[in-house]
Amino acid sequence: MGSYTPGASLPPTPCLLRSRPLITPLVTPRSLGRGMWVKTRCRHATEPSARLEPAANIATLLDPRPAGLRGGTIARTSTKTDAASSLQGGHMTRYPVARTIKSALAVSAITAASGAVAVYAQVPTSTSSGQNLQEVVVTGSMIKRTDIETPSPVQVISSEQLLQSGYTNTQEVLKNLTANGQGTLSQSFSGAFASGAAGIALRGLNVGYTLVLIDGHRMAPYPIGDDGQRSFVDVSNIPFDAIERIEVLKDGASAIYGSDAIAGVINIILKKTVQGASLSGDLGTASHGAGSTYHADATWGIGDLVSDGHNFYISGEFRKQKQILFADRGNQYTQTDFTSTGGLNLTLGVPNTLNGGIARSGTGYVQDPASGNIVGFMPGCSASSYTAGQCTYADTWDQIQPPTSNYNFVTRYTQSLTRDWQLSLGGTFFESKSEQTNRPQHTFAGGYQGVTSGPGVTPTVVPAIGPTTISPTNPSFPAGVVIPGGAGILRYTFLNLGPEITQTDAKSYRTTVDLDGKIFGSWDLNLAAGYSEVKLDLTGLNYVNPGNLQKALDSTTAPFLVGQPNTPAVDAFVAPVLTTTDTSKLGYAHAGVSRGFAVLPGGPLGVAVGVDYYNRRQYGVAPADVANGLLPDFSNNFTVGTQNVASAYAELVAPIMKQLELEAAVRYDHYNLSGGQASPKAGFKWTPISEFALRGTASKGFRAPGPAENGQSGQTFFAGTTNDPILCPNPAQINAPGNFVDQCVVSVPGLQTTNPTLKSETSKSFTLGVIVQPIRDVSSTLDLYSIDIDNQIVSGGPSTIVRGNNLTPIPQYQSGGGTALVAPPAAPILYQSTSFINANKTKTDGLDLSLSYRHLWVGVGEFRSEALWSYTNKYEMTINGVTYQLAGTHGPSFFSGDTGNPKSRLEWANSFGRGPWSATITMNYVSAFNVTDPTLIAFLGTPADTCLTSLTNQGGTAGLAYAIPLSNGVIPNPKFCTVDHFTTFDLYTRWQVNRNFNVHGSVTNLFGAKAPLDWVTYGGALGAVPWNPSLHLQGAIGTFYNVGASYSF
Repeated sequence: MGSYTPGASLPPTPCLLRSRPLITPLVTPRSLGRGMWVKTRCRHATEPSARLEPAANIATLLDPRPAGLRGGTIARTSTKTDAASSLQGGHMTRYPVARTIKSALAVSAITAASGAVAVYAQVPTSTSSGQNLQEVVVTGSMIKRTDIETPSPVQVISSEQLLQSGYTNTQEVLKNLTANGQGTLSQSFSGAFASGAAGIALRGLNVGYTLVLIDGHRMAPYPIGDDGQRSFVDVSNIPFDAIERIEVLKDGASAIYGSDAIAGVINIILKKTVQGASLSGDLGTASHGAGSTYHADATWGIGDLVSDGHNFYISGEFRKQKQILFADRGNQYTQTDFTSTGGLNLTLGVPNTLNGGIARSGTGYVQDPASGNIVGFMPGCSASSYTAGQCTYADTWDQIQPPTSNYNFVTRYTQSLTRDWQLSLGGTFFESKSEQTNRPQHTFAGGYQGVTSGPGVTPTVVPAIGPTTISPTNPSFPAGVVIPGGAGILRYTFLNLGPEITQTDAKSYRTTVDLDGKIFGSWDLNLAAGYSEVKLDLTGLNYVNPGNLQKALDSTTAPFLVGQPNTPAVDAFVAPVLTTTDTSKLGYAHAGVSRGFAVLPGGPLGVAVGVDYYNRRQYGVAPADVANGLLPDFSNNFTVGTQNVASAYAELVAPIMKQLELEAAVRYDHYNLSGGQASPKAGFKWTPISEFALRGTASKGFRAPGPAENGQSGQTFFAGTTNDPILCPNPAQINAPGNFVDQCVVSVPGLQTTNPTLKSETSKSFTLGVIVQPIRDVSSTLDLYSIDIDNQIVSGGPSTIVRGNNLTPIPQYQSGGGTALVAPPAAPILYQSTSFINANKTKTDGLDLSLSYRHLWVGVGEFRSEALWSYTNKYEMTINGVTYQLAGTHGPSFFSGDTGNPKSRLEWANSFGRGPWSATITMNYVSAFNVTDPTLIAFLGTPADTCLTSLTNQGGTAGLAYAIPLSNGVIPNPKFCTVDHFTTFDLYTRWQVNRNFNVHGSVTNLFGAKAPLDWVTYGGALGAVPWNPSLHLQGAIGTFYNVGASYSF
């Protein structure tokens, strides 16, 4: 069967619908959505008809034309019938259904594996027997329409394409979006503030500029912001099997959705109705071992909206992923000795110039406090072995992939109240658990200085704890060692406790109510309300309390033993379990109406108006011991805040000609803390001929300050020591007359505070695109974009000295010698604060290009090839009036997980299907980029605008392993200056055994491509390993095999 022309008879070939995974074969017709019955004939069919899967899952079936060329005059003649509408006696509309059958035969079940190459927008459900097309709402618009192509580019990933990706979790599919770039957040980054979460950064503008919706409504964000600041929705805590489709709007959308939609919108649409039951399961394992996955899903639904007037379904899903350690892979992940290439030996336990010849120890040794010399070793190491670099220990904790588990439950009840009214009640529960590890804590040879923190707590420097010491009374003290004064400084890495572990357990609850109907005859009304909450339980294990450690080392009744097993009680005292619970809550209400007014030459004038309200509350505090400044390493930040947002919007769609459609929208949002913001948008679509269309948009957007930026929030740290300029006017001579005692060397706590005067970040966005279909089997789209963001909210405002109001007399040095109590002219320093400010600007532009080819050969099968390429032409950041070009560099490295900023990402899927068998192979490509980050000089005061300065200063492996040659101006290897391109191939195949049962398998990273070396990122185990988990994770995992089966009844 070649091509099919409307009006021609179907050739008597075997029923190709049987081989299409997008089509359930040989099933008695049932209603689809609001009813779409499609008749077909099969030469060998055992039943008279086949049922298409729900239309929302077959975005490419209803209309084979490329995105943007659909609709128009053909779609508006949907009530007409002609000879082409008759298929085996089925009286159907010309374009919606006759073309549906044509597309069902022409579109393979093996459409693009990853879904990233599908650029079709949401699809309306057609009806049989000459009924009108069902109107739908497309992401990025509030107006129902039958012409589902808007001026904004929308990419759709169907549920089928999710399966064909070869993955079993949503975050991996979204991470492979070609529009996802710099600033994306990975669960594999163990140093993230938002531990355990994952986020998407469309256009490389970090996770705070991408709005993630579920069923068109906001979801409570993760309780901890990216970098402790930017709000985002955790995409690791979203179901996989319950998704009907994902719509990715790659355009600014603040005029429709309000704040955060500057880079675009990801709308995750869950299944609306389910009939029958299904079971599925998958098992996966890596070719190099470790990292196995287990996935299972069960769904059951009952009721037909058309015949029964109601539908209810429930879906449950479980997924477990085991960890992969660096030790499981070897090569670049375990290399620590770089001496053969002119570097240092960084093997743990080996003395080198970087550690000043004093290496960390896995067995323990003691130093003389006076001289600093090592005077004794615990069992397991000796002076000679230590000098020879033989007292080493291995990294058995750093992860390539953390262990995770997900539990997802989705339920929905839909009731048709009358012909035009429908009520839907929904409930979801998502749970995501993860465990991230870092190297074990070591003793505090330099002491420890903590700072208190918390809502309403004045930051205070707690009493300093001196270097960790061990005395001869401890049973672990080396025999025969005598130190003047008795105690010596203990050097030890707590291998007997194990690595520092952060466990996250994020539970997401969501309830929704939607009421749809018609009022006043022709107005479509939508009322919606919902509540969502994310409850995050954080647990810290093996974080050492310096004060408790010293007490335990000094104890004569229950001492802490170095390098030996201790009782659980002693371990719990030295490293108490840290716990805290953070929450993020969001309630919303929506009311909107829309209708078509006067009929213009191109169709009815569409109008929508509505109001929204949502309340957001965030509460996050550090564990008690951390907030009290008693131990390091665990993030000491807090956020408590509330946002109330009231909004109103209006939208207009005017098809003023058959070839030209104009649209306009405006939205006004009022925030209780940051005031009001108006966001307009305009767009057009011009289709002069059926083979060509031109589209474009212009809009303004904004991102309002979040609770972490203008609420009651902060992060404390030790800012260092300084002299009080008022109470110590003569710092050169501490005891000079007039100086107050202890005010020339003041330990100052620091506090990163919020700023209630912050303005919203604002943006201007433009898109311009063409859609071309020169011949039936070939189509292409090209969309240019430009985004300009002003008033970006950044940390690093001017430092402010905060003083108390205590003027009680304190000792002051006198001219005659001695001291006297004198009332100070100003209260002593309490802390030093810095706040968020509106400062930076960012401008980026680029393009998305899609190409599609498909052909059906009679008696052979169908081939389909689709590719999507995203290219960043410009990425400019302006800081303090200086503009830095960052496209194709490693900047801005200061955000998220230091992902890098590649210019190009490509996905190319090639599919073939024959009979019940189908297969797809997909190429994924990330371009090379250089290691420089010109913005580092503005953020940290150190340059990184050349390869040499970048390798030296950015905090990656090169700065450690090759510190000596870099300090001498020598680049160890020119290849270090570039992070190489990364190309992988994924294979998916499926065999439809019978109408109810199929088996499938996939191989990701088919040819075992290795992750390229990234010598400057701190994203790889905090700089300890030269690799980039955000962009090159599959290269570290290696080839991964997955097999599964599905059964429906």
